[in-house]
Amino acid sequence: MTKYNAKKTVANGITFDSKLEAERYEQLMLLERAGEISGLQLQVEFQIFKGYISPDTGEKTRSVTYVADFAYIDNRDNRMIVEDTKGIETADFRLKWKLVQNQYPQYTFRKVTRSDV
Repeated sequence: MTKYNAKKTVANGITFDSKLEAERYEQLMLLERAGEISGLQLQVEFQIFKGYISPDTGEKTRSVTYVADFAYIDNRDNRMIVEDTKGIETADFRLKWKLVQNQYPQYTFRKVTRSDV
């Protein structure tokens, strides 16, 4: 268990960080089999801020990334959907969520909660 009481859960041979994420994966697999979505990807990384080395001090600043739980194409309108399953939203998540949406306006971002699954 994590500090937020999420239980790692296995679905289709894949270990997910939470039961909610595993359940959403199973839903998305059904939608993919039905032809409603395609190209389902897991743990998709988006760069929010590129790391660099300061020319003045030589100090390294690491890249900042956001890792989405799922990404897929909605076949109804050919849009890329980026999803994150959330039980509890941390301040870090809320900040990265806003930044990634600003950085990648070509994608549709969705938060999936327990009430959605």
